[in-house]
Order: sequence, then structure tokens, then C-alpha cells
Amino acid sequence: MKNVENKIPSFLLETQPRPKAYEGRVRGSFIDKGIGRISEFYETVFVQWELSKKDGLFQSLNARTKILFMVFYLFAVSVKKDLPSEILAAVFILPFVVLSRVRIFRFYWKVLIAGFFFGVIAGLPAVLNVITPGEPVYRILELQREYDFWIYHVPQTITVTREGILLVLLLAARVANSVTITLLVVSTTPFSDVLKALKAFRVPEYLLMILSLSHKYMFIFLKMLRDMHTAKRARLIGAADAAGWITGRIAWLFKKTQLRSDEVNKAMVGRGFTGEVKLTQLQQMKNMDIMYGALFLTLWMLLLIV
Repeated sequence: MKNVENKIPSFLLETQPRPKAYEGRVRGSFIDKGIGRISEFYETVFVQWELSKKDGLFQSLNARTKILFMVFYLFAVSVKKDLPSEILAAVFILPFVVLSRVRIFRFYWKVLIAGFFFGVIAGLPAVLNVITPGEPVYRILELQREYDFWIYHVPQTITVTREGILLVLLLAARVANSVTITLLVVSTTPFSDVLKALKAFRVPEYLLMILSLSHKYMFIFLKMLRDMHTAKRARLIGAADAAGWITGRIAWLFKKTQLRSDEVNKAMVGRGFTGEVKLTQLQQMKNMDIMYGALFLTLWMLLLIV
């Protein structure tokens, strides 16, 4: 009997050394971190009330009282034009944050980040005498002569002014106080109760419907976005045309959003939707709600007077 010749190629018979397992931290790309941060921020803002302790001060108040608190105090911190008043507003709000028993360090970390980026970084050009004239504090640049550009006068010496620094600090404090007030109410109140309170204050029906549908769709949108990006990374090895992929996904998401809105509208009309947002009634106002509402109003008037 003749020996059967081996037909297996030699390179398939060679044994390759086993690759060494990667040890270390896998760093994600900028897109990975961006999508993760956006998702985490949205979920934290709108779901944090479920993670907070339910025996806090603001958790036990009626949603209407909290909405009035938010509106009045946002107005107060917006009209004040000096830094001591903004600091006083922060002092007034601090006890309510502590009594609500939220995660205070994580809470104020978000407030500081918002105040830094939207207050300090966004208003940083205002420290220059080109925008805010005043007492020079630090000289930055010396030009050959003065310039006039449109409505702006560029002096020969570019300096940081004392008035500009105070203006940026005021802007940062105003942003921080506004974020503190809004985040305190949102993180201690279910979104459905916020809608009910807004309806009690005669907010237009179409606006409530847009808020409700947008809130629900954002979770679907973020999950879809993360699933798409994860699937793309699992199918590709090495570098890829990120710009082309992102452009195509934006167009696809836009088309899918249009189709989803049409489907939701047909489903709502098919179930008898007539344009009126029907929500269950809020609980009746209690004596504690009235008492704290009077306290909020007193502190608000005191803040406006000081």
C-alpha cells in the first residue's frame, strides 16, 4: 500500500509562540470618553433622585414648592450685580443641600466644574482692559500704538484689570449658584412630578409634551449611540476613517429620529391622543410645604434687599 503524501502546507504545521497577555490599563479614545461622559452626565442628572436618600428635606417637599423655590432663587442670583451677594446666596442655599442628604461632595464637584468652564473659562477675555477698562493689575502685552476695531478700542498696553477679575468671579459665582439651585431640585424630584408641577402652573400643553417625549427619547438615543460605537470598535482592527464613519452615523441617526417621531405620533393618535397631556394629580400641599414655602420666600426677599 502506497504511503499517502501529506498535503498540509508546512506553514500550517508550524507552531507560533503564544502572545503575551497585555498587562496594564486600556485607554479609550477621545470619542469613547466623550460618549461616556455625556451619558454619565445625563443619567446622573435625571436619575440621581432615585439614588438619593428619600428622607431628606427636599425629597419630602411638594414639587410645586420646589419649582417656586427654583424660579425665585434663579431670578435672585441673576439680578444681583455684586460678588458678596452671590456668596450670600450660596450660604443661603448650602443648608438646604445638606438637609436634603444628597451626595454633597459629588454634588458640589459638578457645581465647581460648571462654574469653572461656563464662568471662568467662558468669561476669561473679560479680564483684559480691551473689554473691561479699569485699574491695571498685570501687564500682558505692549503694542506699537492704539487700535480701533468696530466698537472696540484696543489700548497700547494690554493689561488685566481689577474690575475684569471681579466681573469674571461674579459670572462664575452666578453660574455656580444657578447650577446648585437647578441640580438640587432636579436631583431630588422625579421628572414626572416636575411635569405635574409645571402643569399646575399653567405651562402650555405642547411644551410639556415636548419635554416628556424628549426626556424619554434621550435615554434611547444615548443607548443607541453607545451600542453603535461599541459595534464599530468590535468590527474594526487598527485605524479607520473616523470622520467618514461619524458623518454617516449622524445622517443615519437623523433619519432614524425622523422615522421614530412619525411612528410615535401615529401610535399616539391611534390611541386617542388629542393634544392634551394627561398626568396624575400631585399630592395636596401639606403644612410643611406651606411653612418651607414661606421660609423660602422670606429668605428670597432678604436676599433681594441685601
